[in-house]
Amino acid sequence: MSSPRRDIWLSRTRFILWPLAVILAVLLFLGGPGYHSPRSTSAAWDLGHILLFFVWGSLLLTWTPVREAPPARQWGIAILFCVVGGVVTEGIQFLVGGDASLGDLLRDQVGGVIALSWVSPSSHILSRGRRRMVRGLSVVLLLVASLPLAVAVADEGIARAQFPLLADFETPFEKDRWEGGARASVDRSVSRHGNASLRVEMEPSLYSGISLVYFPRNWKNYHFLRLEVFNPASEEIPITCRIHDRRHEEGEQAYEDRFNRTLLLRPGWNELGIDLSEVAGAPHSRKMDLGEIRGLGLFATKLSAPRTVFVDYVRLE
Repeated sequence: MSSPRRDIWLSRTRFILWPLAVILAVLLFLGGPGYHSPRSTSAAWDLGHILLFFVWGSLLLTWTPVREAPPARQWGIAILFCVVGGVVTEGIQFLVGGDASLGDLLRDQVGGVIALSWVSPSSHILSRGRRRMVRGLSVVLLLVASLPLAVAVADEGIARAQFPLLADFETPFEKDRWEGGARASVDRSVSRHGNASLRVEMEPSLYSGISLVYFPRNWKNYHFLRLEVFNPASEEIPITCRIHDRRHEEGEQAYEDRFNRTLLLRPGWNELGIDLSEVAGAPHSRKMDLGEIRGLGLFATKLSAPRTVFVDYVRLE
């Protein structure tokens, strides 16, 4: 490529990349999914770090001192830029109330490697074999970084197909639908329905339990929530079930504005049933919106010792 053609190409590249770099930078600090957004939305948003640092890295590589530097120096400058830029952006996000994440920092590096592999002038002077190897590595890194999105999309599809079954722990990614302070793991030695259940190890803290966070939200056409819980201890364990909707989540989250019921787990298997008409009438000053349910929680309060329970076959009827 002659020098005039190269200058035209660089000018056009910068013309496209600069506005995109600014837009992505603004979205990094001011945009983003909410806490209860679908996992696929959050995972796709996280991949924006790769795009952002691909764009920033590409702009860096069009800067004349970097573009004309020896290949090893180009790579060193670009990687250092991505590391420093990633640390700075994560620090700013933390200071403005966002989440700082090592995963985001690693995704920043992936974006830089992709820019180096495909845009850097040094990539074009490599032998064909080395160029294929470097670009192949960048593709592998991109695929690995995209795995959380693939998993989220797959489980969201499974959840829609299973509904009104909310969780039965027979498919690979169901545990990720649950969050909470208690340690949770899929257990194949205890089950009420199918071959697995969710083992929940609760600690003697003020509150310890789990919450179903990712699930189909519209419960309007159903009358009962049912679930099976196994208590392996010889004594009864009180456990509280809480259910809330979108309005509660976006409001003051008052205790009186959601459904709360304490249930007593006898030793062995317990089939728990909750009438959804009672759930709808639980808030003191309004009706709960069964078409916008946002959370189902199970937790113990002030346990005197660690306790383990097994949750299985959570469904609507």
